[in-house]
Amino acid sequence: MYDWVYIYELEGNVKPQIPYLADQDYIGFWKEANFSFLFFRKEKRALLQELSLPFRSELVIRHEDWESGQSLDLLTVGRITIHPPWKIPSAREGIHICIDPCMAFGSGYHATTKGCLTLIDELFQNFIPSKVLDLGTGTGILSIACLKMGAQTAYCVDYNNLSAATAQKNRTMNGVEENLHLWMGDASDFLYIEADLLIANMHFQVLDQITDQEPFYSKKYYILSGLIGNEGYLIEEKLKKRLRLLDKRHENFWFSYLFQASP
Repeated sequence: MYDWVYIYELEGNVKPQIPYLADQDYIGFWKEANFSFLFFRKEKRALLQELSLPFRSELVIRHEDWESGQSLDLLTVGRITIHPPWKIPSAREGIHICIDPCMAFGSGYHATTKGCLTLIDELFQNFIPSKVLDLGTGTGILSIACLKMGAQTAYCVDYNNLSAATAQKNRTMNGVEENLHLWMGDASDFLYIEADLLIANMHFQVLDQITDQEPFYSKKYYILSGLIGNEGYLIEEKLKKRLRLLDKRHENFWFSYLFQASP
């Protein structure tokens, strides 16, 4: 369970020191450009100052402020119930997904994740994709939902090392290790993968880039999100030239879309 989170920024790559740092308070780290960001449940400044890497900053926040301003609890979206590992639902009806988001994106509370889950639930009532390509998988929540609703295989991609580690942990907790395949890398490098459903909950700039590439249009269905305000309109108008819009959801100016390949 998370309460306060201590975030430390250091110059360089901290990965070689992780065995030394990973005590019971360690949450994880991610590397971005030439900097490393470490996450702990308790204050660790003295420990980190013993490292050879230059210390840059410390930030202390509540985990719920990181997670869309809400503490982790039971969350139901359509037929799907999401719960953290420390709070198991008493009722077992419907589809249950155990997600520990760590500090990665995808607890279920953000409007874009909820929008994607709603559209997944809608699509799977009429068509169950065999193969899913999940670009920007974050915690793996969307692929795990697809697998628990009947998909056979999910291919998950994220460029962030903390997201990849978190998704790996969540696939184990949900018993989908054999069906959820995970890579670190750039989304555009994985568009060649054959899939019935492509999911991309990502920044507008990345969505705009991958929708310029022809392999993007080789799938049957698409669920796209991560778009706020006018960004949604721009992607919607762009894709309607090649795809058929089936549904659109929005919450707090965030937009999520379900498209189908044109006949």
